[in-house]
Amino acid sequence: MKYHFIGIGGIGMSGLAMHLASEGDQVYGSNYEENERVAYLRGKGIGVFIGHSYENFEKPDVVVRTTAIKQGNPELERAIFESVPTIYRMELLKSLLLRDTSVCITGTDGKTTTTAMVSKILIDSGRDPTVFLGGINPILKDGNYRKGRDLIVSELDESDGFFASFKPDFAVITNVRGDHLEHYDNSFDNLKSHFRYFSRSVGKLLVTNADDPASERIFTDTLTFGRDRGYYRFTDRSTGIMNQTFRCFRGNEDLGLFKLMIPGEFNVYNATAAIALTHEMGVPTESIRNSLESYRSVDRRFTFRGLDDFRNLFFFDDYAHTPDEISSTIRGAREFFPGKNVIVVFQPHRYSRLVRENGRFANSLKDATEVCVFKLYEAYEKGQYAIDETEVLKGLSSYGVPAVHAVNYSEILEWLEKKRDAVILFLGAGDITEASKMSALKLCEAH
Repeated sequence: MKYHFIGIGGIGMSGLAMHLASEGDQVYGSNYEENERVAYLRGKGIGVFIGHSYENFEKPDVVVRTTAIKQGNPELERAIFESVPTIYRMELLKSLLLRDTSVCITGTDGKTTTTAMVSKILIDSGRDPTVFLGGINPILKDGNYRKGRDLIVSELDESDGFFASFKPDFAVITNVRGDHLEHYDNSFDNLKSHFRYFSRSVGKLLVTNADDPASERIFTDTLTFGRDRGYYRFTDRSTGIMNQTFRCFRGNEDLGLFKLMIPGEFNVYNATAAIALTHEMGVPTESIRNSLESYRSVDRRFTFRGLDDFRNLFFFDDYAHTPDEISSTIRGAREFFPGKNVIVVFQPHRYSRLVRENGRFANSLKDATEVCVFKLYEAYEKGQYAIDETEVLKGLSSYGVPAVHAVNYSEILEWLEKKRDAVILFLGAGDITEASKMSALKLCEAH
């Protein structure tokens, strides 16, 4: 089979493209821009056109697209004109998961880290999973993809509702919060209904968060994890410089102490979910403990970018883009670096999310020492919105948090050059990651 991927450079699309190529299919595609995954795919012999064009067609048998590809895209229009079957990325993933024992990790927050943790635990224990990850992690040979044969582990994106039709053998739902509601008629109840439907289709074991209020109301008869409640529970969490420990119980059974080299209570929740799932799948406790202690974060999950010795600035990059994620990341940074200033460069992601959260972003940022609010990343959203990133600045002002506005990278850099003795967090789901890399490059290698 010959597959044409529209948007092949996306994190989910590139993993699927590599998998089909490894299975002997012909694969090529197009992408809006050059990026790291495009370069990687080319290095593996997968052709990529930059830009979308009617001329990018090479007589494929199937066209794969994402929901971001709308009517009017020239490659999609040509596929329709030539009657070439067109499927969504999630449809392709669903068909692949049906071929083997499947493990899916979904939820609003933490699914990428939990998927990476589960994958590492299984690999370290001698299993040989195929893995589809929504981020880049060194545990996987190809970063966001690993070719295996025992079972398939996949992060499952809940953003557009298609996930509800999946029927995995094992699954984790990290939590359920009101994000991506533009795909659910702006109804949290609609989103919860999709999660409920998904939960009923899990074949063997579903793990859910006992401390998450929405999950408690949605799910019944599941294996639960949490801090205050749950069959798998963590207690005695203690934080140190660049590490944290916690004790985990399975019912009344003490599984002992576990250590993580990544910050934040939210990551202990992720780890406890991974412990619950893999322990029930038969992985020995000691193997799980060793895997978690040697676990290193997925790219853009509290990723260390560099140290400016001259100014004593530590640079970290994180994908946190919802209020809950942002506040959790700031708390985690303060735990890892007690007594240090925590300075945030934040980029809002999507107008619709800014509107929906209605001031919660400023509230989530108020524990930062200072904030630079970068121009909003629109993520293909069009239309007229009577709001932009200055809404966050106004909110921060009302909380008395020092804040500035930046519309280009040079303004961020100029602001950072004046800072001393702090942890710098670049937060957001857009191109703010490029600012983190450039800042570290400019400031950390300048002396």
